[in-house]
Amino acid sequence: MGTSLIDLTERLVPISDFSQGKTGKIVSDVCENDHEYIILKNNQPTAVLISVKEYKETQKKLQQLEKFLEKIEDMRLLKRAEERENSNTSSFAEFVAEQGYSMEDIDKLAESVEIE
Repeated sequence: MGTSLIDLTERLVPISDFSQGKTGKIVSDVCENDHEYIILKNNQPTAVLISVKEYKETQKKLQQLEKFLEKIEDMRLLKRAEERENSNTSSFAEFVAEQGYSMEDIDKLAESVEIE
């Protein structure tokens, strides 16, 4: 929903307008024209009033975006796994030995750590 600066300024509504009998007009405009309003409290934006239709569309787009992002992350992890599969890897025990420790040292260290 593209909004020009003039349209945006017309959609800024002080919260006091809701107690001055303008609620019905604002809600009708939201429902009938799919307009959105930014509600100001102490001259600061605090909420947005949108139609149920716009809300549902936004939620649907959000779910689609989350699916895309999840798929992209899956693809990134798969690529990383494939890269590592073809590299020279070693076991954890070999890594520990390369660092100058033994598995017994690691076990002792693990026993000395308290998790709350």
